[in-house]
Amino acid sequence: PRLGRQRIIDRKELSVIYGLILLLLFAACSDEPQPLSLQVFPARLAADARGAEYAEYAAWDTVEFAGRANGQAIAYVVAPEPLITEWNIIACKVADQGGGLKIIAARLNAYASQKMQKFSADPVRLKQPLGLKVGARWVSFTPLLNQVRDRIQLRGLTSGDLQLTF
Repeated sequence: PRLGRQRIIDRKELSVIYGLILLLLFAACSDEPQPLSLQVFPARLAADARGAEYAEYAAWDTVEFAGRANGQAIAYVVAPEPLITEWNIIACKVADQGGGLKIIAARLNAYASQKMQKFSADPVRLKQPLGLKVGARWVSFTPLLNQVRDRIQLRGLTSGDLQLTF
């Protein structure tokens, strides 16, 4: 019985295969800017989230944030899941905030817009900080102050944060 036709790969085909593998490896290791990883988390001051009545914050992560002004670290508790990420931003504009900092005025997709409207409908949440994380670094903890519709302003980024840009 004939099992099938076996094909022998010649040197030319083998060198093409190796060449493609090397090309893919070099492409994966390029110095092109990586996409911006941006996440916004609900947060609370750690000192405000202690005690039996705040058991809901037990599963939240604790973050030490030094800030920019005096460098003194402040502890925050941060929700395990972000409210929005870079995937929820459909358009943005970057402006100067002053002091070398930048603001991103971002337009949200419908899902994030509804989520943020529901989140910001509670007036207490408007005064609580939101943690802004770029890549693996915490950038700022600032409150919303105003209800969110389909746009949000993200403050406290530097030019270096935006080099991995959209």
